[in-house]
Amino acid sequence: MKVAISSDNHLDLNKVDWQWALEQQGEYLLDNKISVYIIAGDLFNRFDKTLEFSRQLQEFVDEKVQIRFLAGNHEMGTAVTYDELESSVDDLYFHNKVLDVGGTRLVGNNGWYDYSFDQGRHTIKETQRFKREFWYDRRIQQPLTDPERLAVNLEQMKAAVEAGHQAGQKVILVNHFSPEETFINQIPFKEPRLDILKSFLGSQAVSDMIVGEKVQASVSGHLHLHVPPYQKNETTFYNASVGYRTRRVKEWFSHDFMTEWKSRLVVFDV
Repeated sequence: MKVAISSDNHLDLNKVDWQWALEQQGEYLLDNKISVYIIAGDLFNRFDKTLEFSRQLQEFVDEKVQIRFLAGNHEMGTAVTYDELESSVDDLYFHNKVLDVGGTRLVGNNGWYDYSFDQGRHTIKETQRFKREFWYDRRIQQPLTDPERLAVNLEQMKAAVEAGHQAGQKVILVNHFSPEETFINQIPFKEPRLDILKSFLGSQAVSDMIVGEKVQASVSGHLHLHVPPYQKNETTFYNASVGYRTRRVKEWFSHDFMTEWKSRLVVFDV
């Protein structure tokens, strides 16, 4: 059985016809006998549009493929509340849920960040001011601080991973936000002052948990990077982001969406 994962398709920002993309992706999943396809966030700038896309894709592939999706920070900014994000708003929504495929347990969690990748270069006030004035996530309403929000999600992930191992399953953890500093350090920041962005990309605590719990694989997005998998002890880390190809930002290695999507797709035989 095959599990495929993709992130950061940004269909709206990339000006990709979403109905065309749905049919193209659906046909590819069926032709390649994919059993589970997980969208790891940032499909649209609205939660409701990502939900509708996922529902229609599930209808397109019928029972042959199980579709699941996570919310990235771009979904979190519009048409959804924090409480909804932490609830089971739909069967296809994969946050804080698991799915067993053969001898593997897929664990889904949106994840979040706690500023730890900044490594103390900036004060909390500096980080919060930058977020409030410049960062996309300023529009996301939440009742917790960012470190508190990450702590909630980290406990969810750890409990799900431990339960998977107790059930004798191999575990693949899927997040939107990155848990791996090795990937983050490959981001080519053009100006040193933009290093503060590392604060909002993920959490070292998630990486420590993943490695400590001997998770087989970790797949994330958020970072629009095209990097090979990275092995740390018994865990392999993957980044599944497609990223942007707009007039101002060109992150793709190819010139068309489907070629880029296929090349960035992370696929496991389980």
